[in-house]
Amino acid sequence: MADGNHSPRIAGLILAGGEGRRMGGVDKGLVDWRGRPLVAWVLDALAPVVSPVWISANRSRGHYQHYSPRLVSDPEEFRWQGPLAGLLAGLRAAAEEGADAVLVSPCDTPNVTPELFLELLNAYHRNPGEPVFVQCGDRQHPLHGVYPVTLVPMLEQRLENGERKVMAFAEAAGAKPVMVGPETLLDNINRLGN
Repeated sequence: MADGNHSPRIAGLILAGGEGRRMGGVDKGLVDWRGRPLVAWVLDALAPVVSPVWISANRSRGHYQHYSPRLVSDPEEFRWQGPLAGLLAGLRAAAEEGADAVLVSPCDTPNVTPELFLELLNAYHRNPGEPVFVQCGDRQHPLHGVYPVTLVPMLEQRLENGERKVMAFAEAAGAKPVMVGPETLLDNINRLGN
């Protein structure tokens, strides 16, 4: 784990495991946006900043392997329990590989940039072990953040208790906001035709 003698090792995690209900059930990460799947845009911003990058995908795994050979799915006991289940899968995988934390992003924000992710990483490095997330203006984006693997037991307990609200988890974990802008960086594509 992170200590004063080394920089924390941080893995990337793209959340692409949702049911895509607002998109009629299509696999959101593979939806075409400006000629490329949504997941490709996020990967392009994340890969220059952290390695390895995991993709949390509960279906279309063969397609996602074209973007990263490192795939995780929701833990069996929390299958289809929302983005926190994907985060848990990523945290567990990162811990198994000796990483200290994950830098996470949902797949449906294709305007994200390496610079945005670097701001998050820099904030985390200032206080290793303390989670951080993006805030643009008055909007909080807890699924764009850095979360240490030490949160696995707490996240498991919350999911076991049926607590699936992402912001409530971030607050319980003591996550601090990192102000970034402009807000268009976090525009999400969650309906077909956006």
